[in-house]
Amino acid sequence: MQVIPSDALNQEESSSSNMANKSSAVPSNGKLYPFLSISCAVFGVLAGYLAGHQPSGAGWRFFSYHPFLMTIGFITFMGNAALVKKRGGYVNTKRHAILSGLGFACALGGWFVIYRNKDSMGRPHLTSNHSLAGITTLITCGIVGLVGSIGLHPDFGRAKTNIRMRFMHKWIARIAIAGGWITCFTGLKQLTSDWGVLGTLVVPLLILAPFTLI
Repeated sequence: MQVIPSDALNQEESSSSNMANKSSAVPSNGKLYPFLSISCAVFGVLAGYLAGHQPSGAGWRFFSYHPFLMTIGFITFMGNAALVKKRGGYVNTKRHAILSGLGFACALGGWFVIYRNKDSMGRPHLTSNHSLAGITTLITCGIVGLVGSIGLHPDFGRAKTNIRMRFMHKWIARIAIAGGWITCFTGLKQLTSDWGVLGTLVVPLLILAPFTLI
């Protein structure tokens, strides 16, 4: 099992981030990072607000908090969590954990809203591909977050120097975020068939994806 000496962890994170930036065609830090971070944050909020008003003319209601919370959870917070981790270092690792936790909390809130909404209408749960994808993504994020918070914590994580564990955590988390983005789209598609509205979600995500998830 390959490990990184604990006293060199922070230096390794910083240097590996710099190496990645030099080799990556789409670096997410440096001068580009603030723009990407703000874009993720603002777009997530606006897209969630727009989704909450679908179908057109429906207005804001209790259900609206489901797409709103899911969207800001997976795009605004988790998207920024992935971006800041790419910068490397001790402080950014902690910021990554905080943003990931906030994103998961929002997504959990979104799940609670749709659960209560379906209960109030007497509808069964987990009957569509969208709902199954959503609960799978949510559980995956919860497990990845728990393992990362305990095992990979930069202060006390017992596996924080384990290269294999860190690699698995990174890529499973990115796949989960991508799954969340796709699930947000399938949910919006259930609310509207207007490709003008759908495009406002899809196009920015396609632009952000290479910088955030690769």
